[in-house]
Order: sequence, then C-alpha cells, then structure tokens
Amino acid sequence: MAQNLPSPWRWRRFGGCAALGASFAAIASWGQAAEAQLPGAQALLEPEPAISIQSGPGEVESSSARLQTGLRGPSSRGAVIAAIHVRDGSDDRVTKGGKPHAGIVQLFNLQPGDVYGPAKAQADLAQATALSTSGQATLTLEPAAEPDQVVMVVTVDKPNAFFYGFGNLPRPTALPGPVRPSTVRTASNRARGIAIRAYAGFDHLGGNNQRLTLGAVGGANALGAELDFRQFYDNGSGYGVNFENRRGVEPEFDGGEVEVDTPGGDDPWVHRLGGGAEYFRPLAPDLEAALGVSYQRVSVRDDVFTSDIVPSDELGNALTVSDSGQDDLLTVNFSGNFDRRNDPQLPTQGFRLLFGMDQSIPIGDADILFNRLSANYSHYIPLDLFGFTAGPRTLALNLQGGTIIGDAPPYESFSLGGSSSVRGYSLGELGTGKSYLQATAEYRFPAFSFNALRQDVDVGGTLFFDYATDLGTGDDVIGEPAEARDKPGEGFGYGLGIRAVTSVGVFRAEFGISDEGESQFTFSIGDRF
Repeated sequence: MAQNLPSPWRWRRFGGCAALGASFAAIASWGQAAEAQLPGAQALLEPEPAISIQSGPGEVESSSARLQTGLRGPSSRGAVIAAIHVRDGSDDRVTKGGKPHAGIVQLFNLQPGDVYGPAKAQADLAQATALSTSGQATLTLEPAAEPDQVVMVVTVDKPNAFFYGFGNLPRPTALPGPVRPSTVRTASNRARGIAIRAYAGFDHLGGNNQRLTLGAVGGANALGAELDFRQFYDNGSGYGVNFENRRGVEPEFDGGEVEVDTPGGDDPWVHRLGGGAEYFRPLAPDLEAALGVSYQRVSVRDDVFTSDIVPSDELGNALTVSDSGQDDLLTVNFSGNFDRRNDPQLPTQGFRLLFGMDQSIPIGDADILFNRLSANYSHYIPLDLFGFTAGPRTLALNLQGGTIIGDAPPYESFSLGGSSSVRGYSLGELGTGKSYLQATAEYRFPAFSFNALRQDVDVGGTLFFDYATDLGTGDDVIGEPAEARDKPGEGFGYGLGIRAVTSVGVFRAEFGISDEGESQFTFSIGDRF
C-alpha cells in the first residue's frame, strides 16, 4: 500500500526571512508569502504537505510573515520516519551524510524512528533553512521498505547569490550592531524617533557557504552602518566578524519630565565605533547559541557630525565613565535562543526563551568592569474568549528582566517605556535603571479579512497590559540620567490595537494609556515578541 502514496500537496513559501523596517517606534522583519495546490487522493497517509522555504538572512526572532495556505496539516496516521535524505535540486543527487547540504538534517527535531508530523516538519525546515545558506528547500515524503514507514526527502535548490531586506539580521548572534537583534529590547543602545534599518549582501560566496552583508540604519535621530561576514559549516555552526559605526540620540539621555541637554543646548549623541568576532552553533534542534568578543569606542557628542566630545551634561552629570567623554568598552558576549513555538513567524502556542550575558574586560581610562545578565520569556496559549471571524485566538504572555553587576554606564543600562516596553509611555520615558523587570499580557483575536492587490489581509485586534519597574536602581547608573530627568522608574500601561497580517509583515496600530493618564498612539511593523 505504501508504494501507492499519492502526489503530495505543494506547500511553498518564498522570499526568505527578509525584514521590513519601521515607522514611529518599532522595527521588525518582513517577507514571506505562500501558495498551495491540492491534487487530493487517499492512501495509507493523507496527502502530506511538501513544504518549500527559501532561506535568507532576515531575522526569524521578530519575523512577522506567515504561511498563508489556510490548510490544516494532514494526519500521518502513525507513519514512522525510516530515513531522511537530502537531494540537490540542481542534479538530483541524494546526500545522506556529506556536502553540500547534509547539515540541514542535523537541525531537525524529527529524526528517523519518530512519527512524522507535518507541523513539526514545517517548523524544522523553517529553522534549518534560516540557520544555513541552503537556499530554497522542499520537503516531500516517499515510500519506504516497510508499509508503515516513510522517507523524508529534503530537496535543496541553488541559493540566490544576492539578497536584501529590512530589519535585523537573524539569530543566533551575540555581537552588538545597528542591525543586530538583542536579548531584550530595553537596551539603551537604540536611537529614539523614526528610523529604518536595511541590509543587502551576497550569499554562498564562491560556493563555500559564506555570507557578506552590509547593513545600515537611518532616521531623524540615528545614523549607522555595519559590515558583517559569516562562514557556515555543514552542522549549522559557523563564525562571524563585524565592523560597525553608529550614532544616535539614545533613550537614556532623553524623555522624562525634565529636559537635560549638553552644555551647548543640544541633545547628547552617543557615537559607537567598533567590531567583533563570534562563533555560533545549534546545540539542539530547538536550541542555538553564540559566543563572541566585541570592542566599542563610545563617546558622547552634541551632534551627529562633530569632533567635539561632551563628557557631561548641562547640569554636570557624567555622560560617560571616563572624564574625557570617551570610553573603551571590551566585552565577552553570549546569547542563547530556546524556541519551542509552533510557528516561528506567527506563534499561537508554545514558548521561547532568550537569554544573554555580557562580561566587560577593563581597558583604557574608563576601566569598566561589569557583568550584565538578561532573559526574555514568551509564552503563547490558545484561548477562545472572543473574536469576530474564524482565526486563532491567542493569549501572549511575556516576562523579561535584567541586571548589571558592577559598573553601569548609562549607555549600557536598561531604558523603559515605548512600543517594546510599556505602551502609553514614549521610548525611555519611564526609566533608565541598572536592573529591571517587565511583564506583558496581550490577547490577540481575529476581526475580519479582505483581499488587496491579490493578497489576503487578515485583520485582528489586541487588548494589552504592560508593566515595568527599574527596581529602584535609577540612581545606581553612572551619571543618574533617570534621576536628572525625573523619570518615574515604575509604571504600567494598557490599551487596544489593530493587527493587519499581510504577506510582507504584521502591521500594528496601538493606542496606549499610561498610569499617569497620558496616552500614546504608535504604528509599528512586526510583533513585539
């Protein structure tokens, strides 16, 4: 009977993991669309989906694309995976253990001996292609020798040489940079105001699994660029090096009840120049990590293009650790991503844990010594409270926190408030602390759907509640920027929003009210967690 398996469904996703840059407050990622055809037939297995995903350097962590087939995954009816083969789409060669793409198999949760599940296979292929340079990969089922077994065949096409996109580069990465994801988005190294992040590069250079990327950020209060090189190995591991130059008006020196400028009456601009190297690898199919070392020369100035260094503000508060206004910051960086969500792009159940550690090594006049720990946990629960049309109803919960042991430079502390923190407050308006805790509960429900430009758009609503506190550590930060600006240090916000799920991303419009009675309207692209 197994020899008469029907032709599989064709379930395809194009465009890679490109990310779409932001308006007003948030930047996330974009880019995947899908199509499906259903020949239909019956046999031992229902027609299994053939899943096709094109890899790319877009950030999976904040990705907002989804598979838009609308089909429910068919049951495997107890079929056991006998083997997993990798086939080169250019010449139909089957690879079982060597080059060119065998490393994809090692990144799968499903392994020979397991019962096949289409949802797990979809998630495995999405993760595997995101961690490799294997291009577009298609998963199909073929009959095995035993009637109750199947062979999973991954067909890999030749990757695209050139790519581009908007948003952040993908995990895993531990290095800082203008287009790098961070463990927590409360880090003070983000500029305020409207900014757009974009990148472009060449993949699979010389056929040697190498990637070269140039990223840039630009906006009213931000300007920066980053050059990144990565070498990938067959098991999904690899190393990377980067060079960055960025500058911006950061939230630790803005917001609050009191405006504090430089002695010349301008906003403080934080300039960062440096680079680093890292090694990354998957530790398990759902666990990846990166370890690196980075150097930054950090200075504060009164404009984006100026050589004048400003060591203190108009009130005499220190803006840097050293008296010269220029710090040398050398850190060992570690980050991890433990992901068990059912869908990396639009999760409705499961969880993800991000964790990070940065250990500084004292050098230069600043002689900075600290250890910064941070963690970010998100949990998704199907919850049918209400909705106005068919679609998932999900309770999304997020708990995150961090602390700095030792010196706390203001530009490395935690800034609270904004679309990625407490909505109802603007970015950094709530506080800047040496430690913090933050919690969010958000209910997502469907509202209606429509078609525009031959694309389906699913519109839903959100109800949210955010809370954050600096745990009374605002005055422990060097220069006490939160105390000087009279930031409250603790607060909550609540409100409602609209989510439009399109082929190019999740568009969010949210109205938040703070506990102080002030309100903020934000428009952003991509889910916040």
